Amino acid sequence: MKVISEFIVRVFDLVEAEGRTLRSAVRSEARHAWTTAADSVMALAFLLASIPFFVAGIGLMAAGLRWWLEPIVGRPLAAAITGVVLIGVGAIALFRAKVVMKGRRT
Repeated sequence: MKVISEFIVRVFDLVEAEGRTLRSAVRSEARHAWTTAADSVMALAFLLASIPFFVAGIGLMAAGLRWWLEPIVGRPLAAAITGVVLIGVGAIALFRAKVVMKGRRT
């Protein structure tokens, strides 16, 4: 009887020790998940805030290119060249995004 009671006491001591270890591991992982989520939300906020600046910058660069080309080649050709340049930049960005996404799947 004494052996059985000692066995039960030792089993519950082991469960208690493992419970503390499990609790500390869960707390650590929860803290890591919370930090990662907060960093992701902050990065998304900065990304959303930067989009209007990029759009405005591209628009101003396109306007500058067109105004610079107008006296040289005329208004219609300046608009066409500016459009081709912007389409080219967009195509390069799209191709680059495709390459990056293919690399992440592996």
